[in-house]
Amino acid sequence: MTAPQIGLSVAAAMAASLLLQPLAHAEQWAYAMQTGHGNHSIQVDVDSLAQQPGYIAARLLFEYYPKAGSASEPSGSARSAVVEGAFDCKERRFQALSRTEYAAAEAKGAAGTTTRTVLAAERWKPASADPETFAIVDWVCGVASHKLAADQAGSKP
Repeated sequence: MTAPQIGLSVAAAMAASLLLQPLAHAEQWAYAMQTGHGNHSIQVDVDSLAQQPGYIAARLLFEYYPKAGSASEPSGSARSAVVEGAFDCKERRFQALSRTEYAAAEAKGAAGTTTRTVLAAERWKPASADPETFAIVDWVCGVASHKLAADQAGSKP
């Protein structure tokens, strides 16, 4: 490759990068966990952590991986979901307030219907319900206790 070709390649890559920037929506996705059965992972938008009356709000990104050799999911296909969650760190429990499925990874592709629910006492899922719930409650509450203490002048979950 000649010097002008390298320069054009670098410029093209930078332009493509700039075009993708607005799509990030200022989210700061942090890898939280891979499930024990290995078919999905969960990331948390650290910028979405916020103290609400009675709970910590957090946005979660579920990345679902296709099962090898599965006829129902073509090879290489992936899907994802964004969940708005409520975390009660004092009582160690969680509930989903909204969920939107996407046809592709990283909350891209065609968006499915968004389901929304209101915070309800009977919908709390205790961390002890299963290892995945325990891990995500532990992760979000641990990060929130540090982030919110620094960001909100001593307000702790």
